[in-house]
Amino acid sequence: MSRLRAVCAFIAITLMALCVTTVAVAPALAAPSNAAIEAKRKDAEAASNKVDKLATDLELKGEDLAEIEDAVLTTRKQITVTQTELEAANADLAMTQSILDRRVTNIYRSGKVDILAVFVGSTDFNDFITRMDLLRRIGRSDASVVASVKEAKSRVETARASLETRQSEQIALRNRARAKQAEVEDAYQSQQVYLAGLTSELKKLVAAERERQERLAAKRAAEAAARAAESGRDNANKPGSRTFDPNALGSPHPNAVSVARKYLGVRYVWGGTTPIGFDCSGLTSYAYKAIGIDIPRTSRMQYRIGAYIPPNRLDLLQSGDLVFFGYQGSASRIHHVGMYVGGDSFIHAPQTGDVVRIASLSGRIASRGDYVGATRP
Repeated sequence: MSRLRAVCAFIAITLMALCVTTVAVAPALAAPSNAAIEAKRKDAEAASNKVDKLATDLELKGEDLAEIEDAVLTTRKQITVTQTELEAANADLAMTQSILDRRVTNIYRSGKVDILAVFVGSTDFNDFITRMDLLRRIGRSDASVVASVKEAKSRVETARASLETRQSEQIALRNRARAKQAEVEDAYQSQQVYLAGLTSELKKLVAAERERQERLAAKRAAEAAARAAESGRDNANKPGSRTFDPNALGSPHPNAVSVARKYLGVRYVWGGTTPIGFDCSGLTSYAYKAIGIDIPRTSRMQYRIGAYIPPNRLDLLQSGDLVFFGYQGSASRIHHVGMYVGGDSFIHAPQTGDVVRIASLSGRIASRGDYVGATRP
């Protein structure tokens, strides 16, 4: 019979150790960190921010270049239009000059007016005066037409020269913009390479830290399991100990944990029972009352209610179970209570100067050895 009990105890302790190892390692896998990882993470964050900034700068340079490219294209189109207008002006001037040349040939001889033709064709003196005035008007009109055409041509030539100057300036701007864009692009690519290197180094550091934490968690879990088993045996016949009946365990109350989590960070106040401030049992009684279950006010009274789970049965703990701690591991001298949240963690209001927070149960067991079991209200 004694051998059977020993074998059962060994199996229970082994299962408990595996359970604690699993739940203890899980939180470590979430976000392993140390000073080197945090420093490298900050470097990577700074590098990532610089990459983002360079990407934005590169986009701005691209937009600047696109605007200049559009301006150059517009100017080229305007030059083409102006060139067409200039060619048309030259054609108009040539045609006007040809017409005037033919008219001058008919009116002038050797660059002078044929006065005799005008005189002979006149019927009287008044007619002669009229014809001379007409000749003068024709000359002035022709000169005005030529001047107008030449002025139009001059305006078009000036416009073309201005556009060509503008185009030269825009091309110079475009070349500078292209150079700036290429410079930023090189910096962007270099920064990406640098960030990739930091990320790779960070991954290696995290992997190494995770492995270290896994080894530490396994060691702590084994120690916690051994302590819990020893505590379970030692407390079996000690004053204040309770009887374990696995069939008495009812349904857990994870919704009580949901209430307690709302008050993470609330300061510890001795005797506190409200969100203004909590002590350990004030937090647990408040959370359970919020879900419609009244439990006693003090940790020692809370230990006496509900179904009992001995310290060596960590594998039975469920979210919402109350976990208790006694001075030097004594159930008759309980001084603290918390609420199991799962994953080897419990939420509690620790002590004066502290706040409501979540801690590792196996870590507490391994470091202080004062865990005396749990209850399920």
